[in-house]
Amino acid sequence: MATTMIAAHFFFLLICIVTIISSYPANVASSMTTPFKPRKMAIKLIHHDSIHSPYYNPSATISERAELAINSSLTRIRYLSKIISNPNDDDARSHLVPAIRGTGFLASISFGTPPVPQLLLIDSASDLLWFQCLPCTTCFKQSPSLFDPTKSSTYSNIRCSSPACSNSTAKCDPKSEYCIYKRTYLDGTFTVGNLASEQATFETSDEGTVKVPIEVFGCSHINRVPADGQESGILGLSYGNGDLPTPVKQLGSKFSYCIGNIDDPQYQYNHLILGDGAIIEGDPTTLQTDKGFYFVDLQGISIGEKKLPIDPRVFQRGASGEGGVMIDSGTTFTFLKEEGYVPLQNEVESLMAGILNRVSHPSFLCYAGNVEIDLTGFPVVTLQFSGNAQLGLDTNSMFFQLSAGVLCMAILPIIPEMNGESMIGVMAQQSYNVGYDIRQGKIFFQRIDCSVLESIV
Repeated sequence: MATTMIAAHFFFLLICIVTIISSYPANVASSMTTPFKPRKMAIKLIHHDSIHSPYYNPSATISERAELAINSSLTRIRYLSKIISNPNDDDARSHLVPAIRGTGFLASISFGTPPVPQLLLIDSASDLLWFQCLPCTTCFKQSPSLFDPTKSSTYSNIRCSSPACSNSTAKCDPKSEYCIYKRTYLDGTFTVGNLASEQATFETSDEGTVKVPIEVFGCSHINRVPADGQESGILGLSYGNGDLPTPVKQLGSKFSYCIGNIDDPQYQYNHLILGDGAIIEGDPTTLQTDKGFYFVDLQGISIGEKKLPIDPRVFQRGASGEGGVMIDSGTTFTFLKEEGYVPLQNEVESLMAGILNRVSHPSFLCYAGNVEIDLTGFPVVTLQFSGNAQLGLDTNSMFFQLSAGVLCMAILPIIPEMNGESMIGVMAQQSYNVGYDIRQGKIFFQRIDCSVLESIV
């Protein structure tokens, strides 16, 4: 009975999309993008709490911002865990993670000819680029203008005969012969529309622009996705599964991002670079992709000169793919397997003894104090990877202000819903340029002031 209802529901959505397609003028179906791929597409990243973000709330307290980051990270972790535990579920692999909007990054990218700006959520756990398009029968509110395919000379619906259609989970509409996608996510929300190609326009550092063909994206006409009235869609940075040309595959299988300071609302130098011109510098370590996620080879942790007693096998992936350490751009905090977390907690407690008073918290290790004032001289915590690559966490990456008088460690033990996977979040990646070379199976960590890279963004 349930299967029949789902099939009937999708058939109804398909009829809606067919009706929408039939309203397009002929040039929309036949237009093509110019086949040009520059080496580098640089994009400013806007953190949720930045003054440049449409979500910026100048009256939000330290406690309110911290609570949002905590709740969003925990929700995202639970969501990702469901995806990992359902590797054969096509809908699960779609993995849009709604909770990312609480603490994630936004980017403004223009699409079409003439170009129309769209505000997109950046998600390294999603594999599709999609945004809302006219006509929009069921859509959420957004701050940018809705994209109208009929007004773009470079828009083109993807036909059923295209490999992009056959390599995806999309369905073919036999009447129009165009490819219709539907993504149903684990929370019951969904997006439906056309798979299409279009042209994106990026600004360059010298105030010029560069135009890039996007081979496959989702032009969404029916959406039941929770949104806060600002963003218009998702830019997925997952490499994806199978042969679907995800955004990362389309743009050279390389990307890099530099995250400076997510706690400073004035900070404006966070950025993302897509394509062969991504900044791939620094110390490399092994990068694996599985189920659309990125895994790194963490081998140990040290505080100052002291290496903690942690068996490297704690962070290794099992024979059936369980465990391991993921790296994510949408989770604020870092989650470690118990065998890796407890030695770290013990050492931090030892260093804090007699200096700061412990404050009880159900999830975090917390103390009465101020990160900027009371942690002067606290040693750097170093995450050590194979190949001698490192992420060095200073006090602003290792601790966060829970309230005006309470600070907490930004690393916590994995929650029960996780399948033994650890997760390196955004705070641990601050003050680093992180470069992904997926074809080579390498990830690079370069400690740097992101403002130094401003001239190339």
